[in-house]
Amino acid sequence: MNTSESNFRTLWGARRHFRRHDGGMAIIIHASHAFAKRYSCELSLPGEKVPQAGRLDAWSAHYVRVGRKPIVMVMNDASLWSIIIPATGLTTLEKLLPVLLQRISEVWSAHGAGFDAANQGVVFFSRSNRSLIGSMNDAVSQIRFVDETDRMGGREMNWVEMETYLNRMPYGAMKYDRPSERLAALLGGGR
Repeated sequence: MNTSESNFRTLWGARRHFRRHDGGMAIIIHASHAFAKRYSCELSLPGEKVPQAGRLDAWSAHYVRVGRKPIVMVMNDASLWSIIIPATGLTTLEKLLPVLLQRISEVWSAHGAGFDAANQGVVFFSRSNRSLIGSMNDAVSQIRFVDETDRMGGREMNWVEMETYLNRMPYGAMKYDRPSERLAALLGGGR
């Protein structure tokens, strides 16, 4: 086992705890049934509805296929900021989590905030916020529409452009505020 695998397994071993080994709070991922099944997530407090209070340290994750392409769609609970991860080759949680945590770190950094992806604890719960689930479904519908339009035009989906589009799209769940504006306000800068 190489050093990065060893570090990951150490961090992953703390997945059921809310606090990281350094005393900081763990990131919360509210997993859809499809995500939990695909990645064999062990949910904390299985069978119980844990309130999703729109926390900045909480994300909702969903696994879906767009055409023939598997993707992981992740949306921040507080800002509805979307991250799209093409999931081809990311067949296990051990492969997916470092990619996801690095992407979150990049978003936070772009907004002038810190996020230590290498020392981040993770805890999984089931999703319970119907408004957020609806917003994620709206985003997935937009992705599918753009993918179909691109394929009809002989183009490949540009995931970076799609993610940018989703983060500039107003959502009814936020009284038609945009994730790009909301996250900038919550983190205090950037973009």
